[in-house]
Amino acid sequence: MNEYFSRINKYLEEFCRKDFSVAFQSSPDGLVPAEHFDYHVHKYWELKFCNNCLCIHRPQSIHCATAYDHVLAVNPGYLRAGETVLNTAGDDNVYNFLPELLDALSQMPQKDEFAYVRKHLSMAVVENLKVILKKWHILTEYPADRRDLAARVLDYMGNHYFHSDLSVNDIARFAGVSPQYLNTVLRRKTTCGIRQNLIRIRLEHAAELLENPDYTVKDAAALTGWKSPFYFGNSFRRRYGISPGEYRKRQLSRKNG
Repeated sequence: MNEYFSRINKYLEEFCRKDFSVAFQSSPDGLVPAEHFDYHVHKYWELKFCNNCLCIHRPQSIHCATAYDHVLAVNPGYLRAGETVLNTAGDDNVYNFLPELLDALSQMPQKDEFAYVRKHLSMAVVENLKVILKKWHILTEYPADRRDLAARVLDYMGNHYFHSDLSVNDIARFAGVSPQYLNTVLRRKTTCGIRQNLIRIRLEHAAELLENPDYTVKDAAALTGWKSPFYFGNSFRRRYGISPGEYRKRQLSRKNG
């Protein structure tokens, strides 16, 4: 098992010994805070192992980017840590009960009489993670060192697009190459450079949010890293041929029709 996952395992062992707390964190009222960026939503469960606490974000819950020691994305079909993805769908050798355990844990009332149940569900989450990590080094489907540079960079942008201050230089720094070289690599793979790919990824996520009646055009822009609503609207119109508001109206009309 590589050093990264060894550190996660060590953290989980410490988690069990020290009885760290567990918290479900999201925007208190479920709304996008005004004038705030880096708030975002995921389709998956997100586990953030922070200092003396396990922070859990439910799928589709609005939350802000926070500092963490380790983070895992969890779906019934996969787990992701950093650049590494483990496909757990249809594999009898991987026992991924995390979504069910997390769902049960999230529904436990915050009352003293349920403290024992919450504690043991938390430990079950950690123990299930430990079982999966023991097999990860054998069953990993897409090791980072076997994927090409473009794939790793696109994955990085797909996981960080909501950071409003994410820059071309940040992305090139992650890749360990110059922006000029990375632009060349991405154009060979996708016909677009760094900035164009980041805009595409942000717009695709924004379009998904606009199909949901819970999110306004302003929400979609804020949750996908756009600082300027005007720039967002123009970029969206160039890609989809209509304004974000019209796109939302059409999509919701189709669903209701």
